[in-house]
Order: sequence, then structure tokens, then C-alpha cells
Amino acid sequence: MLVDEVYIKVMAGQGGAGKCGPVKVFKSANTGGDGGRGGDVYVSATSDLSALNKFVGIREIKAGDGGRGGENNRTGKNGTDVEIVLPMGTSIVNTETKNIVMELNEPGQRFLLCKGGLGSRGANFRPKAGLLGQAIKAKFILKLIAKYGLIGLPNAGKSSLLNELTNAKAEIGAYPFTTLEPNLGVINGQIIADIPGLIEGASMGRGLGIKFLKHIEKVSLLFHCIASDSSDVAKDYLGVTSELKKFGEHLVDKPEVIVLTKTDLVTDSVLKSHIKNLSKFNRQIVAVSIKDPDSLTSFKKSF
Repeated sequence: MLVDEVYIKVMAGQGGAGKCGPVKVFKSANTGGDGGRGGDVYVSATSDLSALNKFVGIREIKAGDGGRGGENNRTGKNGTDVEIVLPMGTSIVNTETKNIVMELNEPGQRFLLCKGGLGSRGANFRPKAGLLGQAIKAKFILKLIAKYGLIGLPNAGKSSLLNELTNAKAEIGAYPFTTLEPNLGVINGQIIADIPGLIEGASMGRGLGIKFLKHIEKVSLLFHCIASDSSDVAKDYLGVTSELKKFGEHLVDKPEVIVLTKTDLVTDSVLKSHIKNLSKFNRQIVAVSIKDPDSLTSFKKSF
């Protein structure tokens, strides 16, 4: 299951204490070193949309504290920095002020979230503690708006196709409803969603129900997947389209490409017959098989 919201307290490291060194007899000079600075906390964006999952159950993230100053003016060791890797599309909210601190929109973005505290100066008498690092009670919110959506009946080959296109590692199997949550991947910097299989009555809550029809509403382009080994591809197409229409007329008005999947399971003559039967719906038709690299390369040009 994809985690889309996490609460965590994030703390930079505290600066180290300065060293109380001996005072020279003829030169009133302290030989104790300054404390090291506390570690910083950075956040960076990744295209791995499941990156929030690893923070489940974690309440605090803290960078390392700075080390104490040493004798002979040796500065203490700096604290270890921490990098928090979050999915693109994540907003970081300060839960105390309710303000959005920053937003990660593209893979590779990197920001300083909490600055580590400075170490204290070496002192003649009593060393002081270093300054505390910055801290924030944060909420990481993943806002996913997929540009592309894969729709179709259960076992239409959507998850397998998503895996090949994006290395999303969606669960697949030879039984209905393998996909119980929308699987997500990234292609050319855009999110593509594998919407769980739709069946007759989905608009009324049957199967996986209305919950997943809602995921389609903000998608810009639909790829309607139909298995080539189906006995009636036109019926399959109309069945899913009917459920979309019942949920909302606006869904059937979205740009759509018909994708004939599993083409390795049928002969060329059967495939040509399918294309002819589907051409009456006035949609672009693409034939693809995950076992045919050339067809996958050609299909990727649709994105």
C-alpha cells in the first residue's frame, strides 16, 4: 500500500561544547578548541513514489551532534548530516504553524531543512554547551496527480505493462484484482497510474468500486488496455467505457488510446481482426507485448 502522509519530528544536531584548556603562564591564552557544528538535515526528491513507506513508525529523525573541542585548539568533529529522500510531489508542512515549508516537484531537487547548531568557543573557565540545531514538527504529504492512467478489465495486462515501462514492481497474477491499490510509476518525469481492474457494476461499488474510478478523474490521458486473447475485444471496451460513463460523462470525454496487450498470444490475423473491430470507436490503437521489446519501444513514444 502506498503511504501518502507521514508525521515526523526532524532535528538538526546540537553544536559541540568548547574545551576548557589550560591557561599559559606568560600568555593569558586559552588552548582549548571550539566545539564542532551540529549536523544539518537535507531533503531531496526521488522518482520512487513509494519512498515515504520507509518512514512508517519512525517518530524522529536527528542529525549528529558536534563533538567537544580538544586541547591545543583542536576543533571538535562536526556532526553527521542526514539526508531525507522523499518522493517527488511531496509537500513539507510545519504542523505548528500550518505553513508549507517547501515542495519537492522534480527528481534531484535538494534543500536544507534544518541547520545544525554552532559549537561553543573554547573557554578559559567553564565550557558552554553548543547551540541547539533547528527543529521542526513536520508532516510529509505526497500529492499524486497522475498524467497517464492505465484502465481496463482485470487481467488486461496493465500491471505487467506498467512494470516494463517504469520498473514499478507492481504485483501481477493470473487471477482478478491482483491490483488492490493504484500502482504508480514514472515515465519521462510524469506519473502513470495502473488503476485496478474495472468490472460491470463498478460505478455502483461492485468489485473494487467507486474508490478507484475517482483516481481517473484528474488523469490527462487514458490508455485503455484490452487483452488480445479476449474472445470479444469490442465488448470488453464497451463494458469499461459504460462504467466510466455511469460514473461521470466527463470521463468518457478524456483523450484515450486503446492498447491491445498480450499480442504474443494471438496470430497476426486475429490481431488485425481485433484492430478492425475496435477502429469503429475512433481511437488511436496501439498493439504491444511485454515480450516484444520493439513494440514496447514504439509504445513509449505515446508518452
